[in-house]
Amino acid sequence: MNADDTRERKIAWAMLILCPLSMMIVCAIVTMGYGRGLIYHPMGYLQVTCILWAVIMLVLPVLRLMRVIALPLWFVVLLYADMYMFVLSLCHGMYFETYLFGIWGWGDITHVISGLVVASIVFMALCLMEAHSPKHVTLGGRGGIAVLVFIIGCAFGAIWEMMEGFTDIISNFDYMSYGGVFTLYDLLADAIGALLMAVVAFVILTRHDARHVASKIRLGKRNIDVNGEQ
Repeated sequence: MNADDTRERKIAWAMLILCPLSMMIVCAIVTMGYGRGLIYHPMGYLQVTCILWAVIMLVLPVLRLMRVIALPLWFVVLLYADMYMFVLSLCHGMYFETYLFGIWGWGDITHVISGLVVASIVFMALCLMEAHSPKHVTLGGRGGIAVLVFIIGCAFGAIWEMMEGFTDIISNFDYMSYGGVFTLYDLLADAIGALLMAVVAFVILTRHDARHVASKIRLGKRNIDVNGEQ
């Protein structure tokens, strides 16, 4: 067991304990009747949201402890920051505030972060695909990968908005979508997040190739080295 593996396992154990605990604290605050989110949503909806995300937050550290997958630390931080921003914003009504700490459009900012997360997953997946492909098969170099990151990232944003709309139609409640204008702003914010990640991907690939990026992602006990060996 090397130093990186030991550090990652310690982080996974900390996440396994602290993430659900923090979500339960937020749930308890909502249950006690605090939080501006109760103005806009029923208490049960917010409670279920806290519990659901507490469970979701367990998935990544459990997979890491089981040695199924290990992801770069920068992505883990970005992903969990996005999760916390979503739950806290929902429970405390931040999506409906015109200003928050002097910041206009808080909901749009959180969607930009979500767009970054989704596009980051797309970027890592594309790098893995290229690393596993024969040398004569490429995704178009750094420019091609950057374009694919943007297009696929935007596509996932659109799919998410459709899911929100269909959920409200099926449940007959306006829990997830707040009208056409909100949806358009969300799609624009998702596109901005995907564009930012596409630019970052292009910059990264000017210094390292896709195989090097893929080497930072470990599946099971194996990882792809920069020479293409497993």
